Amino acid sequence: MKKLFLLFVILFSYNVFSQTLVTFSFDGQTRKYYKYVPNIYDSQKPIPVVFCLHGLGDNIDNFRNIAMHLLGEVDTFITIYPEALSSPYGNAWNAGINFMGSIINENINDVDFLMAITDSLQTIYNIDTERIYFCGLSLGGFMAQRMACEKSDKIAAVASVAGTIGNSLNCTPSKPIPICHFHGTNDQTVYYTNNLFGLDAEELVSFWVNNNHCDTNYIFKTYPDVANDGILVESYYFNSPNNLSDVMFYKAIGADHIWLYPPVNDISYTIEIWNFLKKFRLSSSQNINDLSENNIQIFPNPTNSILTITFPHQYVNDFNLIEIYNTLGELVYSQKIHSLQNQITINLSDLSEGIYFLEILQQNKLFQNKIIIKN
Repeated sequence: MKKLFLLFVILFSYNVFSQTLVTFSFDGQTRKYYKYVPNIYDSQKPIPVVFCLHGLGDNIDNFRNIAMHLLGEVDTFITIYPEALSSPYGNAWNAGINFMGSIINENINDVDFLMAITDSLQTIYNIDTERIYFCGLSLGGFMAQRMACEKSDKIAAVASVAGTIGNSLNCTPSKPIPICHFHGTNDQTVYYTNNLFGLDAEELVSFWVNNNHCDTNYIFKTYPDVANDGILVESYYFNSPNNLSDVMFYKAIGADHIWLYPPVNDISYTIEIWNFLKKFRLSSSQNINDLSENNIQIFPNPTNSILTITFPHQYVNDFNLIEIYNTLGELVYSQKIHSLQNQITINLSDLSEGIYFLEILQQNKLFQNKIIIKN
C-alpha cells in the first residue's frame, strides 16, 4: 500500500489553527499524533472530532497533506492525525489484514489506542461525543473500517479510501453505522476486485447496505471529467431507515491507488468525506424517536415550495435550527427560528427538484426526515 505524496490544493488557506504534536505511552509503546484545534474553538460549545488514518509505510507529516484540518478551521472540528507503529513493511495499523500468513502488527492494540486519544481529548476540550468520526486511506481505510466494525457504539460515521474490511476480521457491529467508501477501479495495490487483503470494493458496499438495512434502489450521480484526468467518478447513495445510517459509494473509474483532489481531479475526497460525515450523530435514532413520539409533523411531502412544520406545544418558545442537505451532503438551507406558535412555514422555492434531508435541532434533540421537492 503506497505512500501518499500529493500537494493538496484547496480553495482556502488558514494558518491560524493550533497545531500540536502529542506523544504519550500506551501499552508500553510511545505513540504520537498531530492535533489541530480550530482558532474559533469555543469551550462552551461541544466540538466534533475527525480522525485521519494514514496508509502502510506512511507517516503523519505526509498524510496531513490531505488538509482535513483546513476544513476543521472553517466548520469548527478538531482534526487528529495518529501515527501507526513500525512493522517489517513500514508503519502499519493492526487493521486485521493477513498478509503472507501473518496478521500485520497483530500484537498492537490500535483500536484501544485510538479510543484512548478520544478519552484524552475529553479531559481537555468540550468534545461532542455524538460526533466522533474516522476516515483513512489504504491500510488506514482498513483501520477505519475496523473501527466501524468494533466501535459503532462510539463512532458516528466512517469513511474509507481504497481500504475495505480486513481478511482476518469477523465484522459484527453492535449497531448500524453510516459508511462512505471511495475506490478506484484501476487500483493496483488494493484491487477493486480480487482484493488480496479483504473484501472487494463492491462487496464492502453490499455488506454495509445489508447491515444498515438500506434501500437497494440507490441515488446515482456522475461527475464530468472536466479536469481531463482520465477519471470518471460515479456516486451511489443508499438511504437507510430514517436516514440514520446511510451508505455512500464513490466509484472512481480509471483511478489507481490515489486520493483525488482539485484542480488535478474533479472532486476532493477530503471535502466529500466531511460532507458525508457531518450529517450524522451517534444517537440520532434515539433523538428522532423522542421527537416523533411528541408528534413533530411536516407537510406537504412531497412539496413544490412551501413546507409546514408543526411542533409539540412543549417546544413552543424554543429556538429551532432548521437545516436541509442535498444527497451530496451539501447544506442548501439553514434558518434559526424562535417561534411563539407551534406551526411555522418555510419557503423552498429556490431548491430544484429532488430528494433532500431535513434536520431540526431542538435543545439536545434531533429530528431528521427525507423530503421531496417537485416543482
